[in-house]
Amino acid sequence: MLNKRKCRKFANPDMKMAAGNGLLYAEQIDYIIRTAVKIIDHHKTLILYVYSRTQAVCGDLCPLWAVFQDRGDFITLERREDGSAVWRKSAFDSLGGRWGVTGRCAFYSAKDEERVTRYLKSSRENGMGSLVIFQWGIQEKRRQERQRIREREIIRRMECVPALPRSLKSWIHKSVMPAYFFYDYKRGGTDVSGVCSSCGHEIRLSNVKMGDKGICPHCMHELVMKPRSRRGYCMTDRDTCQVIQNTGSGGLVIRIIKARYTYMGDTPQIQIYENARQFVRQDESGNVSLECYYYQHNGGILTNWKKGERCGYGLWQYSFEADTCGHVFDKNLPAALKNTLWQYCPIADFYNHDREPMQALPFLAAYLEHPRLEHLVKTGFCHIVSDMVYRHVSGCLDEMQDRTHRILRIAAEDAEFLRKLDANVDMLKAFQEYAGVKDRQRLFLWQLKHKVKYNVLPILKHMTVHKFIRYMEKQYSFLCLRKTPHGPLRYKEMQDLVTEYRDYLDMCRRMGYDMKNSFVLYPKDLQKSHDKTARRYGQKKDTLIKHDFIDVYKQLSGRLDFEKDGLKIVYPDTPDDVIAEGHALHHCVGSYTERVAEKECVILFLRRCADVSKPFYTIEVRGQEVVQVRGIGNCGMTPEVEAFVAAWKQGALCAPLPAAAA
Repeated sequence: MLNKRKCRKFANPDMKMAAGNGLLYAEQIDYIIRTAVKIIDHHKTLILYVYSRTQAVCGDLCPLWAVFQDRGDFITLERREDGSAVWRKSAFDSLGGRWGVTGRCAFYSAKDEERVTRYLKSSRENGMGSLVIFQWGIQEKRRQERQRIREREIIRRMECVPALPRSLKSWIHKSVMPAYFFYDYKRGGTDVSGVCSSCGHEIRLSNVKMGDKGICPHCMHELVMKPRSRRGYCMTDRDTCQVIQNTGSGGLVIRIIKARYTYMGDTPQIQIYENARQFVRQDESGNVSLECYYYQHNGGILTNWKKGERCGYGLWQYSFEADTCGHVFDKNLPAALKNTLWQYCPIADFYNHDREPMQALPFLAAYLEHPRLEHLVKTGFCHIVSDMVYRHVSGCLDEMQDRTHRILRIAAEDAEFLRKLDANVDMLKAFQEYAGVKDRQRLFLWQLKHKVKYNVLPILKHMTVHKFIRYMEKQYSFLCLRKTPHGPLRYKEMQDLVTEYRDYLDMCRRMGYDMKNSFVLYPKDLQKSHDKTARRYGQKKDTLIKHDFIDVYKQLSGRLDFEKDGLKIVYPDTPDDVIAEGHALHHCVGSYTERVAEKECVILFLRRCADVSKPFYTIEVRGQEVVQVRGIGNCGMTPEVEAFVAAWKQGALCAPLPAAAA
């Protein structure tokens, strides 16, 4: 390594330049180079003094750069504009902070250039090219040494990784990769001879049909029936597996294993290899600490393992090599998790519930965060656990409790009901709203069957579950065929009818009707009674409602504005605008003004940009959810409107609504 202190003594030579030298006036040249060979710290060192041509013309013969070059290193002393100097390790060709310096340089004399080639023992006559190539070689040695230092750290990190389980390959073959029954297709053949791709034996199966499944009588592996003519020249199956192992000191490593089966005949060519590792442990603050590595073939000097996550092809492209979601090898888990924070982690039970590919890392992290995760897995609520782990949804649980129904915040008799439904978090939240409701299990099953999500609880204030379901099904049996005056079906789904029933009951309550009278609660024709009540209610105006209504839209402050493809969102100014909208489009939105004033929902108008004043569609929003979108005669959305609403939801509703409108 060059001694900077001793090199500095040779940084300012007393060199002269002839005033008549043509280089001083060559405008295509920016820098002039003088050279010397000196003994510095007992080593013969080549020095290149680089002068600015324009400064040299003015008589400034202090070198801009002094490059010190020996057999194994180089360093440059740069003079700043304020007269100070700083050391640089940049190569000659990148001095000054940009590439291509050599193209704007010239040696002062042939002896200067000859001194460079002779010192570097180069066969080239071009001294500048010899210097650049020589420095490139030194830089490459520097880079390799830095890489070796990094790779030695990686090798030390990998020392704690044990060998892969011996049974891994057989487990992949039997439990992960599909197997086939390859046969020659014959029309009308009932008893067909073929080969099992799993064990390679010749077998015979009956009732063979492409795509059906059967069992190999020799190895008992499930087989997919596939005629050889449909296999093509080459067929490939590939999948990802994860092996969790103990690295000592309470840490784990998740090893990502790739399996690729290539069929060019009846038996596969098998390729199984490891391509990533994830080291997991809990740090001093209690958070999960993660170190990722990936394997790159011929990518290193001492090891092919690289630190970091493998890059995929792109945001919207699937990359098999970068995928870390796969099947979990569960044979070694009891021993691997022993004496770690995950000793009782139910990852094996969770995986075996569906035996679908999963990411082990988020599950291990969630186990430390959620104290009741193990309880929920072992009691069969794996879909709720999946939402907790991968959707980060858990606000509906009470994880301070130790009984299943108390954790789920439901009655004890409902726990088994939800377990049989294999409920997820969304289903749990919906069911929790029915606490104390009689026949809630029957109601929930009915809602799931008819895809009803909204407006049920307000209706149940006036009737029992049994009467509600019976009335809805009776009305829907004939109203499902009823069309609007303009052609489309008025009630495409049961949810449409439930929503309109809730609207009808609300209007009746606000009009002061007797809400215990069966003639009011259960009209013979809900649609006709709804429309008649809506016309009456539309004539009612309330100053207080108007004031609260206007205040809601002031607080929105244009947050839901959106315009696209000739359509835009428009706000109503007063309740009269909403009533007028209902009259123009022949639907009941006029009855929603009080709900808006009470901050239950927000009503918005969808208009064509070409004629903003003409009613087109009406939108009801609750929180960040679009409850309904209605056009003339209560018709549903056209494809054009549906596309706009989808884009609007993504572009405008993604931001939280103000509390007043939520």
